[in-house]
Amino acid sequence: MPVRSSETRRIHSLLGQRRVSDVVMVIILSVALLAGMVGFAVHVVWIVAIVVLALGLGYVVANSRQDRREAIDRHREDQERPGDSPGESK
Repeated sequence: MPVRSSETRRIHSLLGQRRVSDVVMVIILSVALLAGMVGFAVHVVWIVAIVVLALGLGYVVANSRQDRREAIDRHREDQERPGDSPGESK
């Protein structure tokens, strides 16, 4: 019988749950919470960066269209002036 009891104790020790102290568990959960908050902050920064890039690209496109229109208008005004030939300069 004592052999059986030692085997039973050995099996229970191998299969038994190991307890983690409350302090270690609080530290692990705190680190996980901190990592989650950092990940969320980085995610928000990426979204803000994409929005800022989209706005900047919109301003660049709008300014290039305005510059193109101004260049075309100047070219038309130069052609409409009487007496000026394209090769002459003032």
